[in-house]
Parts: sequence; C-alpha cells; structure tokens
Amino acid sequence: MTVKKPTLHVGETYTDSRGILKYINEEEPGHYRRFYLIIHPDISAIRAWQGHKKEEKAFYVISGSFVIAVVNPENFDTPDDNEKPEFFSLTPENNYFLRVPGGNYTGIKAFIPGSTLLVLSGLDLAASKEDDFRQPSDKWVDWNTILFNS
Repeated sequence: MTVKKPTLHVGETYTDSRGILKYINEEEPGHYRRFYLIIHPDISAIRAWQGHKKEEKAFYVISGSFVIAVVNPENFDTPDDNEKPEFFSLTPENNYFLRVPGGNYTGIKAFIPGSTLLVLSGLDLAASKEDDFRQPSDKWVDWNTILFNS
C-alpha cells in the first residue's frame, strides 16, 4: 500500500501601499474541481472523521484558527482504533496551505468562534459523495483535550 501523507505548504506575504497579498507559489497547488467555505459559529462544532480513498482535499484558513487532524490508516476500510493522527494548526497569520491526498481521514476543530476555512476538493460533488467514508468523531481523538498550537 502506498502511504499518502498530507503536505503542509508555507505561503508568503507581500505588503505595499495597496494592501497585503498572501500567496503560495512554491509548486502546483493541485487539481481541484470545486471549493467551499466552512464557518464554525462556535468552538464546540467538530467535523470528524470524513475520509476519501481517491479525493484530494486542501485547507486554507480565511479567518480565525483551526486544527486539522489527519489519519492515514494502514487499512482504509477497517482502520485500527489505535491509529495516531497528525495535527496541523492553521491561521491566516501562518499562511499554511494543507494538501491531504486520498487515502486519509480528516477531522476539523475551530478555536475561535466564527472561524472560516476554505476547502478545495479534487472531485465534483457526485463523485465525492461516492468516495465519502465516515468514522465516529471520537474514534482517534478526544477533541476536548486538543489545544491550539500555533
């Protein structure tokens, strides 16, 4: 089985009299078919665990702060309860762009009410729904113990 790990890309910032430009130019950002925004009205909302065998997702924080947890199980169809997630703390200030290839499960938690997350998806909506797999939100993480680490 090929391990498909998430990759974190650090953006850059340019400032002049017209304002601030944030960008990620280090490599091709991916092949995405659609995008959407997730807005967490409060910090109690947890979006976990959603997995895709094929679809790549990418995450970029517009406002607030999020932690994205990623599990790359050895067996995607019957993942072990003892899998260890990798955690990524994203804010507008750190300007990170997180790419998560297919073969992973993700979990999302906001740390500031009203936080907004841009999500890019590699499949159209119909294909994504066919490639959608879920695990219980408490399978790998006690979300109440997760602290934001900027």
